[in-house]
Amino acid sequence: MDNKQMRMLKKLYHHTNYNYDREREVSIYKTETLTAAEQELLHASGWVANDLQYIRHDEIISRLIELRSNVRLTWTSIGNAFVAGVGGSWPRGISTLACYHTMIHARPHAYEEPEFLRACKVCGFSHSHEGWDNLSYIRYAMHLGNNYSGSSFGAYVDMAELVELLEQEPIEATDNDKRAFSQLLQSLDRAEAGETPGQYEKRLTGEKIMKGHAGIRRGMLQALARVGVLPNRILELSPDRWTDMATIIHAEFELDNTKGRSDMEMPWAGWQGSLGVDWNKARAIFGDWV
Repeated sequence: MDNKQMRMLKKLYHHTNYNYDREREVSIYKTETLTAAEQELLHASGWVANDLQYIRHDEIISRLIELRSNVRLTWTSIGNAFVAGVGGSWPRGISTLACYHTMIHARPHAYEEPEFLRACKVCGFSHSHEGWDNLSYIRYAMHLGNNYSGSSFGAYVDMAELVELLEQEPIEATDNDKRAFSQLLQSLDRAEAGETPGQYEKRLTGEKIMKGHAGIRRGMLQALARVGVLPNRILELSPDRWTDMATIIHAEFELDNTKGRSDMEMPWAGWQGSLGVDWNKARAIFGDWV
């Protein structure tokens, strides 16, 4: 997607440019605010402005399980996409790492909310077992480089991300992408023992290793923490096993850097400088690129 298209979508999905459908509890974005040229570009690109879908927890989990049979989805292809996201040649790839991790560990389970979480305790799906959502806005947010896997969108985002990845030609990380990714890991590994996630984020901004705003960089770190490449002082997370979302979120109660802060969440919140990088897990996913 080129810059012209992204500027048009940024205008379309501006936080003031929508009507709220109270019956379906979903935002519908207004295409009439676009200029004639922008509307023509929207049509030519094939982008659906409001792809409203009724989604059900059990159906999404079933579709994730079905995706495991697709031979194009491997740690190698996902590693390529994620590194391309970190380096900036394909920002869409940042969500792929955690999404793939969800897919390979997906299992049938009932939707059940613990008392402290308005989402499924296993997969983190939504705040209900079914309901309407606007897939178009989620696609747009992930094209920007946002990582929504593990958020309130939960397994729905994981499924949508992987389906859209399969609609692309195989993503190949560039040499610049690989260089930026390697520099990111090296930067994390040389952290001082007491460095907190917040302090590291400030240092990363100053080092200017990669493009993108603070939220995008946070998404990268959150994804690496979810698969255990960035170790956690409360839980041991790993690419080869699943930890329920309720367990991860409940662990926040044991941390002092999440109290009173809605922007610092597990599992990234559980990292500290003394933990550095788990190079064995990094190599298991990214091979020689680390």
